[in-house]
Amino acid sequence: MSGYHPDGIIDNLVFGFKVWLDEIRWMGKTSLRRFEIGRLEKQLEEEYVHLGRIAEAPRGRKEEKERILRQIRFLKEEIGTLEDELEQGKQERTAAQKGGE
Repeated sequence: MSGYHPDGIIDNLVFGFKVWLDEIRWMGKTSLRRFEIGRLEKQLEEEYVHLGRIAEAPRGRKEEKERILRQIRFLKEEIGTLEDELEQGKQERTAAQKGGE
């Protein structure tokens, strides 16, 4: 936000409101991503439990085991992607804040 030169109290209020909205959007975005990561981690735990049950009686359940292993890989990739997006967003936000000083 370099180049900002307040001309009065109204400009300051408008600027403050824009900053506030930006913060609310950021909090909402990160909260939703963290919620989604938590949901995926819970589902991943359920898949591990299911895989453990299959390991107890493996006879004739090879296809089911392979499906669960694919699901586990998918969930791990998705969680990693969401965590990477969060980290990237955090770094971009920090860089933008430092550049606006």
